[in-house]
Amino acid sequence: LILDEAHNAAPASGSKIAVDSKLTRAIRGLAGCFEHKLFLSATPHNGHSNSFSALLEILDPTRFCRGVPVRNKADIEPVLVRRLKEDLRRIGEELPKREVVPVVLEGLDPSTPELELARLLKAYRSQRDQRLKGASSKQRAAELLVVTNLQKRLLSSIEGFHRTLGVHCDTLQRRDAGERLRTARDPEQLKLLQQGIDGDDERADADEDSVEREAEQEHRLAVATTELGAGPEEWALLKDMQRISERARYAPDARIHYLRRWIQQHLCPDLGQEGAKWNGERLLIFTEYADTKRWLQEQIESLIAGSDRERERIATFHGGIGDEKREALKRSFNSPPE
Repeated sequence: LILDEAHNAAPASGSKIAVDSKLTRAIRGLAGCFEHKLFLSATPHNGHSNSFSALLEILDPTRFCRGVPVRNKADIEPVLVRRLKEDLRRIGEELPKREVVPVVLEGLDPSTPELELARLLKAYRSQRDQRLKGASSKQRAAELLVVTNLQKRLLSSIEGFHRTLGVHCDTLQRRDAGERLRTARDPEQLKLLQQGIDGDDERADADEDSVEREAEQEHRLAVATTELGAGPEEWALLKDMQRISERARYAPDARIHYLRRWIQQHLCPDLGQEGAKWNGERLLIFTEYADTKRWLQEQIESLIAGSDRERERIATFHGGIGDEKREALKRSFNSPPE
């Protein structure tokens, strides 16, 4: 039995007892029919030892037992082979080396909206942490998901942050009004807040709007699961963040200004002049959230306005795009621009 992306078969729960998913049960039943098994995964461990041991039990039930943590490296070595791209390069395989070069934007004014929002969000998190000191682990886990989601949205774009902040405030207002809100039985089950969507998730092929609606619902569930309303100081911080993000949500930020300079240096030297010509280079930009993608597209359209064939210079891609359009985009991307 050869199982690719084997981590998907591991129970995902972080509770004391690993609860099998339908896929876990199916693979467990199938694995019993084979003497030899090979599990392939780039991320075999999801951070929970009980889930990891349950996956290893499917692989080798005589050596591992679900619920018994794998504590020693010696326990796993007999069944684990690690292969990195660097290992392949050492034996002569020609694989391109990935170079991650951070771009540091220095000298920003402290009143820059994204910096001001980051300070306010940090203060908001501090307030919430203080009030949750005596709360249950479930409540604290839910609050961590809530604040982390707000932080990730802010790092992505002010537009994405503003929309999620609106969902956040609306949920708190409904709680303060006495509305009975749905809660999550286990915050670990809020997968979009936990880890987003990878290529193995069935939602990777869903349309953007449905994924965003599900993400908003998970944020509401997480807020409700904290069982904590907002005090006067917290509401003051939230109102300040709403005011600043509303004012800045459609404006270019420091990254857009940097991107303009980069495009001018590498793609279109005369950018800003009517009919400016482009060279044959391409630029790929990845982002996690649909809100940010839409905002980024609008910003780049504004950046390149007036250049040669400006309407043909930008294409967007998401998981739920149809096969026909996907193939057309691939052909266009790999063909000479002219």
